[in-house]
This record gives sequence, C-alpha cells and structure tokens, in this order.
Amino acid sequence: MRASWHAMAASVVAVTGIAAASVGVTGATAQADEVAAMAPAATTYTGTGGLDGVAAVSGSDAWAVGNLTQNDSQQILMLHWNGKAWSRVTQPSVLTSAGGLSAIKAVNAKDVWAVGSTGSASGTTHTLLLHWNGSAWSQVTTPGSVKDGVLTAVTATTSGGWAVGYVSASAEVNYQTLVFRLSGSKWSRASTKLGNGVALTGVATTSKGTAWAIGNATGMIYGTVAHWNGKTWNWLKSFPVQGLYHGLYGIAAGPGGIGFAVGYNGNVPETPAISMKWTGKAWVKATVDAPEGSGLNAVTFAPGGTAWAAGEAGSHPMILKWNGKEWTRVTGPSSGWIDGLGFSAASYGWAVGSAISSSATQETLILHWNGHAWS
Repeated sequence: MRASWHAMAASVVAVTGIAAASVGVTGATAQADEVAAMAPAATTYTGTGGLDGVAAVSGSDAWAVGNLTQNDSQQILMLHWNGKAWSRVTQPSVLTSAGGLSAIKAVNAKDVWAVGSTGSASGTTHTLLLHWNGSAWSQVTTPGSVKDGVLTAVTATTSGGWAVGYVSASAEVNYQTLVFRLSGSKWSRASTKLGNGVALTGVATTSKGTAWAIGNATGMIYGTVAHWNGKTWNWLKSFPVQGLYHGLYGIAAGPGGIGFAVGYNGNVPETPAISMKWTGKAWVKATVDAPEGSGLNAVTFAPGGTAWAAGEAGSHPMILKWNGKEWTRVTGPSSGWIDGLGFSAASYGWAVGSAISSSATQETLILHWNGHAWS
C-alpha cells in the first residue's frame, strides 16, 4: 500500500514501491499468453506483508516483489510465477534478509531488474539492486550500495535505463534525491542538480527517448516532476496536477512517446485520484472516473498500447482502464489495494498489493486478468 494519504502525511513520504512497467511479447509467446488467458483464475500466494511491484514476461513467467512481516520486522520478498503457481525466491541469500523490494522491470526473459533496500526502516538502510540473467539472480555491486538509501523505481531497455529513490541520513524530512543510470550493462550513480527535499517515487522513458521522474517534496507533501533532456535532469516548473498534498506515485511510458503519471489528491474534503498524460509535447490533465477519497499507486501499458492504472478506493482495490479519453473503473475483488501492475499480453496480466485478513493482519494480494475480468 502506498499508505493512506493521512498516514503518508504523518510519515512525511511513503517508502513503498512504485508500479513495475509491463513487457511486450510477440509471436509464439503472445499466442501462448492468449491461450493461458482462457485458463481458470491463477493461483495466488498468501504471506503476511505486501507486494509492491510485478513484471510479466509470458503466461508462464512473471515476477512479483515486496516484503514479508515476521516478528515485527520486514523481510525481502520475491515471488516467481511458472504458469501454475507462485513460489518464493530465496537465492541469493539477500532475498531473505531484512528490507524490502519496491519495483521490478523485465526487459525480456533473460534480463530483469529489481530494486529496493536492505536493513530496517527504523535503522540503517542500504540501496539494493538485483539482476536476473535467465538462470539466476545476483546482487549488483557496482556502484556500491548507498548507505541510508532506498531505490523505489526502475526502468530499463536493452541499451540503458534508470533507477531512482532517495537518501536520508537521519529521521529528518530533508531527503536527498538519488539517481542511478544504466548504460549498456553497467550502472553508475548519476550526479544531478535536483538537490534535497524530494524523495523520487517513479521513473519512465518514452519510446522517443524522453525520460521523466516523479517524486514528492518532503514536509509539505506535494508532487514533483523532473525531466531528462539527454544531458541533465531538471525540475518541471508547471504541470496540470500540481498543488499542496497532491502526491505522485506511479509513472509509465507507452507507444508513440506518450505516458501517464498518477497519484493522490489529499486535500480536505478529499477529491478523487489524480492523473496526467504526456502527449509527446506536453503534460495534460487526464480525467479519472473514481469515487471520492480514492488514490492511484500504479500505472502501466499492456502490449498493444492499452493503459491501466490501479490503487484504492477506501478499503477496496481500484483498477482503471484508459478508454482514449478518460480512466474508467473495471470491476474487481472487494477488499485490499493495488500497488503494482504488469501485463505480458492484452488479455493476460497481474495486479499486486495487499489486503487486510479476517484476523486484521496485512497480507499479500495477487489478482489475475484473463482478458475479461480480474479475480
């Protein structure tokens, strides 16, 4: 959960993950996904904690990340879908250590990135960057992990990418922006002039090479947008959903150079979730058909170009589909909230998050899209 707005304001900024972008499939893989989409609702995985990101490669290959809560402490959680069931991934050993994973991005079946942090939220954390090469996961050690840092989002292609987050040396609210850059197969910490006072929460690169990052200014809590012009990152001075208590939590890029950014409007009385669309030339407001008090945590594009967004409306999951003019609500299960979305085909996708069990504990939530309904 991105956390309710009031809880988020109290804690200055949410530190959970951002939506993972989906992966396109073609040829035989796409046909396999269409067949798999007709299968019964997928097996789920239940654990005490929550899931923050998901990436789907095919109907028999998907990944989900988040954290488990055990003995009042958080432990890293990674799951894999093999076409029949979700199971926990425990190698390398860092995947069973204290911490959490915030986001995951699959470039293809043999090239997947996951980000988050190790350590305790009440103590010292270190950034965590992991890579899947088709056979095994390994911890990326260059650049070295950043002390007191958290990576919240990642995007990548076969030629490069970005991972973003923040650094906090103490309990102070003045976070420092954190940006890693991927060139080829090598990561480096990028030097920016974005300064302090913002925790970055999402990043995306459009098909035309435009890169965007979103975040939230600490203290007063308002969304921010940064643009990569090919040489430097700079803050965008004006965009259509800015304002006090307007938080941004998800961003994704789709075909034709377009993109979406989504979040919460925490003003009182609470108004519906907020969203804006990048047309390739400008950010414009994107209408959200959602109830009062709702918010959006994740956004992505399915293969074929359909955009999806998700979050919560009260204590209920909220999943939206873009119809070309506005976001419209798609019926789904009645309990929980969504933090991550991922599709391997237009008719095969996953939504992950958390739900409150009958014993009042927070548990992982996994929903499956079969082309007709979420279940």
